[in-house]
Amino acid sequence: MTVDTIAGPTEVTGTPSRIVAFGQQWVDALLEFDVQPVGYVSAGSNGNERGLYPWQTEVADDSVMLDASAVDQVGGAVPTEEIAALQPDLILVSGIPSIDPYRGLSDIAPTIFPKAEKVETWESQIETLGRVLDREDDASRIIEEGREFTDGIVADLPGLNGKTAVLSQFIFSTQQLAVVADPEDGAAQIFDSIGLSVPEGLVNSPDISHGRIVLSPERLDVLTADLVVMLPNGGTRDDLEKLPGFTRLPAATGGGLAVVDYATVVGINLPSKASVEFSLNKIRPQLEVVAS
Repeated sequence: MTVDTIAGPTEVTGTPSRIVAFGQQWVDALLEFDVQPVGYVSAGSNGNERGLYPWQTEVADDSVMLDASAVDQVGGAVPTEEIAALQPDLILVSGIPSIDPYRGLSDIAPTIFPKAEKVETWESQIETLGRVLDREDDASRIIEEGREFTDGIVADLPGLNGKTAVLSQFIFSTQQLAVVADPEDGAAQIFDSIGLSVPEGLVNSPDISHGRIVLSPERLDVLTADLVVMLPNGGTRDDLEKLPGFTRLPAATGGGLAVVDYATVVGINLPSKASVEFSLNKIRPQLEVVAS
């Protein structure tokens, strides 16, 4: 079968049994099919001692944690030799800023790269894996289960419909504000699934790249939304509140501000069925306020 990716078509022959997952989304997708990766890169230094997020407790002890330098630091090396040593018959790659450092993985085994220069929806990844594993019925079931969760939020909190939401982080080391702005991005689609939308001012920005825009702290006005989910990257909530205008944002004054940890923001920023459930449960109090 053929899978179209940003690097071109990938041919997968037979049913893979030794799969390396480079990226949290693919680790999660495999687990939904009860398939263990032979090796993985997921949370890196932002995870537990095995480089995993809180919702990834089902990863087997004998799955090999690969060197995560490529996700922990800009320009970090891709663990090509480690991956080759595992003799994979399929490599899955997601959550990367550029495919160029990863192209050589295709010399080791068929490699499925992202489909576009933005975050892929978790449903699309489940559909792809269902085809690759010849388990399309299971893929449909998994997607339906995930949608039942978000449909439950819609039913419980109908007041969310028509409200706006922003996913963002403020990076203190560089004094930059990073915001998800493309409504078709997989992260923004999570908000869409519960009735929320990206503010029009962000959608119409000419500076969107990889589904996001990066701004100076003087542009905190882009966070004008009913719900703001924000990571103080390298700082604290107190540090955020020192930024000029932050405490006057509608979400800050109206109860719709969720200042979250790294795992919670990743759970939406790089969504999977399991991570979405984890993160939306974490911000449930703010969702209830916004819906009221």
